Amino acid sequence: MTKEGPIPPRNADVTCLRIGAMDFDGSDPALHSFRKNIQTVPANRLLLQDGEDSGKIIIVIDGWLATSKSSMNGEVQLIDFLLPGDAADPTSADGKTAGLSIEAVTDALVCVIPLPAWHAMLAASPRLARANEIVQAAERTRLSERMLRLGRGSAQSRIAYALIELCLRLKPLGLSENCAFHLPLTQQHIGDFTGLTAVHVCRTLRRFVRNGLVDTADHMDIRINDLSVLAEVAGTDPDRLATEITPVLG
Repeated sequence: MTKEGPIPPRNADVTCLRIGAMDFDGSDPALHSFRKNIQTVPANRLLLQDGEDSGKIIIVIDGWLATSKSSMNGEVQLIDFLLPGDAADPTSADGKTAGLSIEAVTDALVCVIPLPAWHAMLAASPRLARANEIVQAAERTRLSERMLRLGRGSAQSRIAYALIELCLRLKPLGLSENCAFHLPLTQQHIGDFTGLTAVHVCRTLRRFVRNGLVDTADHMDIRINDLSVLAEVAGTDPDRLATEITPVLG
């Protein structure tokens, strides 16, 4: 990962911004505030380090980000992947510092808004406040599902669940069709996400391929061939999971 000086905001030509399942276009006053705070972020750039001054919210417009926490001996646990439409508030309970790190997995376009401005925007727009509530609820459910498997699940259940979760999250973005999707991730990313070594990830994926559950191609192109059996391995109901971890209009 790399970290350089701050990337200056720019008034990007963004005509519509999505938060969760809600779009904010030129007719919505909130879009003007978003435009003033848009930044481009190259892949592998560290946007925020755990413990640094924070006090801001990060909204993903395009690309993938990852949130993580590192132990004192350098071991890394990826907490979540942030996809377009996700909004992350990394500020800890002290209201000042980041409680986690945020890194760009791919080239990304993000909107970075100071918390006071964000709170004012939420107060002024019930629609924006509702979109944010739904996004945060979906995130809480994802984290609880993953925590269950990190604490109680086998390697196979962890990886099976991760593949299903990402497949379901990518579908409403138009990035997953018929259970086929691309992950811009390495096996190390998946290992850090599931609490496993890259070697263990490789072996488990090969086992899934041998058993006909998934197909993989270069650069992590994934096709889930038997979602029902993979869901049994993961210990989840995909239909219910989709409604709980993907923001929907409500």
